[in-house]
Amino acid sequence: MKRFAVVVVLMGTLMMGLAVAAQVGFALTGRLGATDQEADEGYFAIDQETMIVVKPGSDLHAYLRNLSGKRVRLIVEPLAESE
Repeated sequence: MKRFAVVVVLMGTLMMGLAVAAQVGFALTGRLGATDQEADEGYFAIDQETMIVVKPGSDLHAYLRNLSGKRVRLIVEPLAESE
C-alpha cells in the first residue's frame, strides 16, 4: 500500500510538471540540417533528433534554409491570448 501511494504521488508530480512545461514552452538547441531536397520540400532536422516541417516558399522556410548547417536555438511557447 505504501508503494502504491508513492507511485501515485510521483505520477501526480510528473503530470503537474508536464502541465506547467506545456504552458511555459520549451527550447531546442542544436545544428540545423537538411539535404538540398529536404530543404526544398520544407523538412529540417535539429541534431538528427527533431524534425521541423515548414511550408515551402514561406518566410520561415527561407529563414531556416539560410541557417542550414549552423547551430540554432528554437524556442516554442504558447501565444498570449489576444483580446
